[in-house]
Amino acid sequence: MIDTILENFIDREVQSKRVALLLSGGVDSISLGIAAQKLGKKVSAYTFHLDGEPSYDSDTAQHVAETFGWDI
Repeated sequence: MIDTILENFIDREVQSKRVALLLSGGVDSISLGIAAQKLGKKVSAYTFHLDGEPSYDSDTAQHVAETFGWDI
């Protein structure tokens, strides 16, 4: 059910074939990325780290992006 809601929202609101995704590695951002990908959109993920040091979020985001074939 949630996947359908996300897909309908993205389909209605995002006209571009490419999307930028702020990816923390949490369920919210991953779910949006998966929904966009299911709609045929090219996902480019962005994450962060402080002072050049990887964080749990950036490590997880890197892994998720690699798993789904998203640019990061």
